[in-house]
Amino acid sequence: MLIRSLPILLFTAGLSGMLKGQPATDAGDRLETAFSLAQRFLTTHPDSAAIYAASAVQLAGEAGNARRGADAALLAGDIAARAGRAKEALAYYGKAWESAGSITYTDAMSRAVDQLVSINAAQGDFKAAYEWSLEQEQLAKDIRRRIEEEQNTRQQAALEALEAQKSREQRILLWALAALLGVMMIFYYNRQRANRRTRGELAEKNAMIEEKRRRSEQLLLNILPSAVAAELTVRNKVAARRYDNATVMFIDFVGFTSVAERFEPEVLIAELDYCFSRFDEMIGRNRIEKIKTVGDAYICASGLSDRNERPDDMILLALRIQDFLRQHKADGEHSERPRFDARIGIHFGPVVAGVVGTKKFAYDIWGDTVNTAARMEEACEPGMVNVSGAVHEAAKGAFNWQYRGKIATKNKTELDMYFVSEKT
Repeated sequence: MLIRSLPILLFTAGLSGMLKGQPATDAGDRLETAFSLAQRFLTTHPDSAAIYAASAVQLAGEAGNARRGADAALLAGDIAARAGRAKEALAYYGKAWESAGSITYTDAMSRAVDQLVSINAAQGDFKAAYEWSLEQEQLAKDIRRRIEEEQNTRQQAALEALEAQKSREQRILLWALAALLGVMMIFYYNRQRANRRTRGELAEKNAMIEEKRRRSEQLLLNILPSAVAAELTVRNKVAARRYDNATVMFIDFVGFTSVAERFEPEVLIAELDYCFSRFDEMIGRNRIEKIKTVGDAYICASGLSDRNERPDDMILLALRIQDFLRQHKADGEHSERPRFDARIGIHFGPVVAGVVGTKKFAYDIWGDTVNTAARMEEACEPGMVNVSGAVHEAAKGAFNWQYRGKIATKNKTELDMYFVSEKT
């Protein structure tokens, strides 16, 4: 393979030197040559294509050719994205957006912003993806406005032409009446056809705007609860609130650090992602809000609204999670993937919830209830669900309660603790 690629590499190096050595007066030719070679090598020799695309971006900047600069930056971004170089791809797509925007090159702007939204979302930067989706929505609105302006201009020009036609025909003989009628019929037909085409374009743009708005809302819902996202959208800020009947749950994998030392990071993170994704699915079915993950710890809460103010659903969720982890561990007994046990702690009481910061903002909860839930998890045993006395008093469901007595926590405070399980 190396021998087969050597002529291309030598040709690329030599031609790159020739491009740089040509006079400034040949800047346009150098630009087009580099861009053409980048396209030619795109599928067969992507590394060479990347070199020529980068050269084309630089040459376009030197030549002040914003349109070709946008095309070259898009091509360079596509090459980087295919190679998995997300950061480089984002930089090129950003440059394409800037170059295309300077000359209102809407096709390139649309391609660039679509990639900026998709790659940022794929990288987990939902804040950046959301901000670019707003640019995407604004671009769609601008395109729609220009279409409407062009339609009005065409209609106005057509009306003026009609008036001129009428004035001329008033000065000719009666035999021109038939010709006038024919011209009016042709005009009417063309205008109706143009209107139908414009209505179709507007309907398509409206659908595109609606889809991009929906995607923007979905990105926001990946960060915030629905009620908080709605408030942020309307008021551009979120007021902190106190909830007196909240249930907080901490989940932590036992011996995660020692397990991590035995596996490649990719394998470990894939397993962690699988488990957390299953937790997300189970939470969605139980009206419970995921708060955040910290390393291998998973934190969620209920009672952060006017409903679900008892800990029963959280207890059932904790038991389902332990069932899932036991089954998942048994299924992977003979596999090469990590296997985890978990400690789960639950406490019931008041919390304060809200959004902090303006950059990469996050929804979070605070208060002694959160700290006590963490203590419940620390005092738990692997595979069990450990709850406080407050949870025991507030729960209305039928569970088995194993009183553990008063147990000292990290800060030396003794708390009533219970192991909870389902009644058989």
